[in-house]
Amino acid sequence: MEIGFASLAPILPELLVAFGALLILILDTASRHGGSSRGYMAITVIFLLLGLVGAIVQLGGKAQTALYVVDIDAFSLFLKIVVYSAMLLTALAGGGYLNQRVSGGAEFWSSYLFITVAMAFAVSANNLLLIFVAIEFLSITSYILVGSIRDDLRSSEAGLKYFLYGSVASAVMLYGMTLMYGAAGSLNLNAIGTAFAENDQLQVAVIPAVILVLAGLGFKTSLAPFFQWTPDTYQGAPTPVTAYLSTASKAVGFAVMARVLLMGFAPNADLWVPVLGGLSVLTMFAGNLMALRQTNLKRMFAYSSIAQAGYIVLGLAAVVDPNAVDVTTLSMNGLNGMLIYLMGYLFTNIGVFMVVLAIENMTGGSDYVHFSGLVKRSPWLATAMLVFLLSLVGIPLTAGFVGKFFVFGATIQHQYYFLAVMVVINVAISAFYYMSVARIMFFPPAGGESVPTLGAPGIGAQAIVTICVLGVFWIGIYPPLIIEWANSASQFLLTIL
Repeated sequence: MEIGFASLAPILPELLVAFGALLILILDTASRHGGSSRGYMAITVIFLLLGLVGAIVQLGGKAQTALYVVDIDAFSLFLKIVVYSAMLLTALAGGGYLNQRVSGGAEFWSSYLFITVAMAFAVSANNLLLIFVAIEFLSITSYILVGSIRDDLRSSEAGLKYFLYGSVASAVMLYGMTLMYGAAGSLNLNAIGTAFAENDQLQVAVIPAVILVLAGLGFKTSLAPFFQWTPDTYQGAPTPVTAYLSTASKAVGFAVMARVLLMGFAPNADLWVPVLGGLSVLTMFAGNLMALRQTNLKRMFAYSSIAQAGYIVLGLAAVVDPNAVDVTTLSMNGLNGMLIYLMGYLFTNIGVFMVVLAIENMTGGSDYVHFSGLVKRSPWLATAMLVFLLSLVGIPLTAGFVGKFFVFGATIQHQYYFLAVMVVINVAISAFYYMSVARIMFFPPAGGESVPTLGAPGIGAQAIVTICVLGVFWIGIYPPLIIEWANSASQFLLTIL
């Protein structure tokens, strides 16, 4: 197969980002005394910006397939922009912190760019082999970045636990993909969906394949019961790494889940929709109930992230009308809710972890006590954190409300009343521990433990916090642009079934 520039043009943003990663390694090798971590961070930011601009330029263009395995369409571009934005915001906000703490600046920042490339390919892939390779590359490199603070035992422990759980999850997912390939005789998701639709004898492979693949992807998205790695990893990893794990990496997991289920298993939606519904309820309750008992905010937000994953996956489950399960009954309403939720969650969760990063710089910790009376020490950070907490709860005028509204609306429209009730109960539970953080920031207990101020919050983190606040209110107050974009992306994925 001859590969020319025309066939590579659709993946030019990914090629640019990959070139940036190689450039960092070349410069570090050529430098006698090792290059500057700040310089490598600047290169990272420049090439992430180029990748983001490249993906934006492709919006509105004709859908293309590069090298037969990479789809450049409305759905993949939506997710790629989420990925590039999350990685760019995290690098800008946490770069200074990472340059001071991590060992080997060149290795870290080149890996950071390679991870971005892997995520961009994962959300665009229509081929099981490329999906697996991209997710594995993302996972293996993430294990390294989680444990990148080598003199911190908690970081090393987090990286090891992430690796152990991830290895098992990858093996399970690979076995599920093997069943799909063995049954359909193809690695292409469209061909697999056609084979399952036309051959009733293949139905015996559907349930085991769905369960095994969901187990692997459930690990990436922190769905119960595959979330055990999440609290320790989020707490022990460098905070900027935690920020991208909870946003970009999670978005990739849901994007791949949507492609595999809607393209490969659409004719069998009556089998996997109940599985997703059960996982959603289990995930919401597991995350919210365990978050109630936490005393460390990074750990609490890890469990919060688990609960949020339960809300997000509900959007994917709600694409089917349970009273008339058929390919033609697939609706974009649940899928667009998932995409809107992911975009709003991007600004909300990166903002949350950047506030946590700023407090770590100020006080040296991220326990509840370090946030006590924050409004007196940093009124802006306290106010911003309140905005993000309200968005996580789903209060009107915030991005979180718009995401929950569309997901909740899809469950009501398709008569998943039990799931809708579960959402309402869990939102009430989450409001308790989110508002507990607000209470301690604005109304600290009398005679409480005083927290020494060790430094000033990073300027980069504060700037990105401001951008995230604006993003939360932009989606919450004026959502038509995001809604229209999500509708187009959802419609496109459903029209190719």
